Amino acid sequence: MGTDSEHIDGALAEGDASGASSSATGSASGAWKKHAGAAAAIVMAILWLVAGVYKLTTISQWQLMLTQILVPVPLSLAGTMAVIMGDLTAGVLLLRPSWRRLGGMLSSVMLIIFMGYFAINYEALRGADCSCFPWVKRAVGPEFFWTDGAMLLLSVAAAWLAPPLRNIRGAVLAVAGIVVISLSALAIDKLGPQPELDVPATIAAGDAQVSLHEGKVFIFFFNPMCPHCVDAGINMSKHKWQAIFVGVATEDEDLTPGFIDDTGLRDVKLTRDIKTLREALPFENPPYAVAIEDGRVTERFPFFEEPELGEKLRELGLIE
Repeated sequence: MGTDSEHIDGALAEGDASGASSSATGSASGAWKKHAGAAAAIVMAILWLVAGVYKLTTISQWQLMLTQILVPVPLSLAGTMAVIMGDLTAGVLLLRPSWRRLGGMLSSVMLIIFMGYFAINYEALRGADCSCFPWVKRAVGPEFFWTDGAMLLLSVAAAWLAPPLRNIRGAVLAVAGIVVISLSALAIDKLGPQPELDVPATIAAGDAQVSLHEGKVFIFFFNPMCPHCVDAGINMSKHKWQAIFVGVATEDEDLTPGFIDDTGLRDVKLTRDIKTLREALPFENPPYAVAIEDGRVTERFPFFEEPELGEKLRELGLIE
């Protein structure tokens, strides 16, 4: 009897030891997954929040960038706001463990959409600027898909290893707050007071001086190597101008004659006063233009798509 009892006690002890070992292994595995998921989520949250805040402070610039990657102008503003709200929402949801699974899923879907869009339009957009983060320059090419692919893996890991989704009501309130902040920033960007621009009295064009304080003047900033500038020039060459048309090359000035020939623009007064004009009429990237009447800026032109361009030029009395 004593021997049997000892065998039973030994078996129970071994079972307890085995169970404890299994529990410890499971606990270690669970801790590893928790930490790995949290790390992936935090990295992606930082990336999305930095990108979202950056775009939120440069809404008009991002709207222009969307048109340059083939988003139609009528959809460009809505697309810009959708991207901004998506970036901020993904970042906020990834930060909080109880919302992390939803944030990881949103992050993954957004990256798949971005990669799919650029893959479909790859030939047309190859080499185009697609910088989503401040201080980080990216262009459409193989490296774009590698970096976004790495972010997609992090997003999937964050969603897969996240705790169960909880407090959905709180997540909805957070998203509502992001929408309010984004729309407020949009109102400030589009409806806020524009700075007064100190238009120079004259600029040199060839051997002559062009007055910017008398009559109507249209100043077109372009980069001769920029395909969007070429398209803008072609659109404007179709009109009969009633204003003085001034062309300003922002770089590669030696290529300007070829640019003028390719676009079909006529009676263009070319100036080299780029520094003076850029300081007085600041902008981010060409193509860009301003309409001036008697020394006052009457309209800014970041977009050059028809028929909106022709309608605005005719309204201002710049073309017949």
